[in-house]
Amino acid sequence: MGDRFAAWVNFRFGPEEGTPYPDSQYPVEAVQSFSKQGIPDLSAGLPSPNPNFSALSTLASTLSGAILLGHSQSGAYPLEAALLDPSSVKAMILVEPGSCSADRWTSSQIDTLASIPLLVVYGDHLEAPTYISGPGWQDRFDECLRLIDRLRRAGGVADMLHPPSLGIRGNSHMLMQDRNNLEIADLILAWIDRNVSEQDSVRD
Repeated sequence: MGDRFAAWVNFRFGPEEGTPYPDSQYPVEAVQSFSKQGIPDLSAGLPSPNPNFSALSTLASTLSGAILLGHSQSGAYPLEAALLDPSSVKAMILVEPGSCSADRWTSSQIDTLASIPLLVVYGDHLEAPTYISGPGWQDRFDECLRLIDRLRRAGGVADMLHPPSLGIRGNSHMLMQDRNNLEIADLILAWIDRNVSEQDSVRD
């Protein structure tokens, strides 16, 4: 993985190693430093269900309610935590989740999830191939749209934030590290302001 795959192709910094997209928002001069943060992926060794789901749910409960945000491999954790204790989750924000499991949830689970506002965020260049087995980025995006549709049909508030549709181009899988990360954060905060009541959300 490292520089060649995860940091360039899979994370959509550019179409190949050392070549950024012309509109890339990622500071590619920092890619080598980024790669040094990589660790072995041991998630396959975790028991089922993943204990992180209950830990996240417990954290939200301990905080007397929280807006949960997950990214990438942990992108769908807010959904799982919400199903364990929906009363403690004020909103769910999934940033480039590996999967939204749109077709896996039962009707009862969809009803539960629909009671909590949901925002899904995906960046640009979703047509880029991946070197990891499984669905590509466009497939994952489309699957999350199916989840959004199911939640809306169940009466829920569910939205997709896709910056290219707003004329904001070049965001990678690592939106929080892209040069325009504050612009993306402001869009997320604006969605929270519109969809989470003040008594449910405490912000500085």
